[in-house]
Amino acid sequence: MKRTLSLIVIGLAIALVFSFAVSYYPGHVRIYVGSWLIDIKLWVALALNLSILIIAGMVFIIFRRVVQPKKLVRWLSQSGSKRAQQKTEKGLIALLEGNWNNANKLLSRSAIKSETPLINYLAAAHAAHELGDVKEAEQHLKKAYENTSDSEFAVGIAQAQIQLQQNQLEQCLATLLRLKKQQVNHPFVLKLLKSVYLRLEDWQQLINLIPALHKNTKENDVSLLELEKLAWDRLFIQKADEFEHQNKHDSSAEALASLWKKIPDALRFDSSLIETYAKQLMRLKNDDECEILLRKMLSKHWDDNLVSLYGIVRGKNASEQLINAENWLKQKPNNATLLLTLGRLSLKNELWGKALEYFEASNHLQPSRQSYAELCRLSMRLNKNDQALFSGLIDSLELPNLPLPK
Repeated sequence: MKRTLSLIVIGLAIALVFSFAVSYYPGHVRIYVGSWLIDIKLWVALALNLSILIIAGMVFIIFRRVVQPKKLVRWLSQSGSKRAQQKTEKGLIALLEGNWNNANKLLSRSAIKSETPLINYLAAAHAAHELGDVKEAEQHLKKAYENTSDSEFAVGIAQAQIQLQQNQLEQCLATLLRLKKQQVNHPFVLKLLKSVYLRLEDWQQLINLIPALHKNTKENDVSLLELEKLAWDRLFIQKADEFEHQNKHDSSAEALASLWKKIPDALRFDSSLIETYAKQLMRLKNDDECEILLRKMLSKHWDDNLVSLYGIVRGKNASEQLINAENWLKQKPNNATLLLTLGRLSLKNELWGKALEYFEASNHLQPSRQSYAELCRLSMRLNKNDQALFSGLIDSLELPNLPLPK
């Protein structure tokens, strides 16, 4: 009761003060709007402002009780995130369809509000790269690194892929080696390294990488074995190139032999590798070592290509070479390649009649351009009347330089 009475008294006092102020300070407020003039009393204007403030306050209080600010903020943020997610989905679809321009725009613009900005920036970088805009692709990768925690590895892989596609092999290799330090046996990094080493023709590093590829990737063992064989084959040729360029023929045999010892057991008796090794020895004037290699290998593992090389290589003792080959003939009497080799070894020993018999036997068993050409070349020397007939065929073939009858 007392509280109500106090409020009535206060209200009357305010009313009296207000009426006194209106009586003694009438005042006017003029508002110009274009050509319009609004003229109202000061106290009426104050009363209107006060009423507006009271109404606004009441609306705010009601709104605050009905709709909580946290829920409102959450709703607004969810709305932006939802729109970003929709743009991201459209951008990824455009990426799959190959619409690089649209994908780049949608993914990059929605990245900031996306729940997965890393995916947005990486996909946008791929789209920009496909458009040929390398600078923009690099900018997207930079943003991916800056805006996403623990993203260095993923960004590095994307960067390496772009560098590889741009044929920036040295930069790509540096990126991959940095990633390999972070995750030594990451399968995808290893596969990318394999591609880089192949393009760089860095056969030694490729050979060093193959054991990790066997252990940590799902690549077929047979294909990896073929890759390893290719790497060793090219490495022998590469080393021989270096020795020939440096004119170091004297030390080449020992170096190539040391390299041969490192070949894994699974490839130790591979005929194509042995043939490559033998050819490089011959190329570097190491025929003695080549003859020994071929003789040892043929005693354990027969191969016609190696037999053919044995007829060309110049060993220390031509007569011993012929004896060795004739011993093989006891086991393989009907081998045309061996008969061709025996004919050539007979030429080295200046046994013209025996050479002619071997060439005829080889050509009879299995006619070939090589055996027929050797037969023609020897017949030309033994019977000059046949020279015009055989000269065309002989000139068309690159026969080894062997002794012939004068």
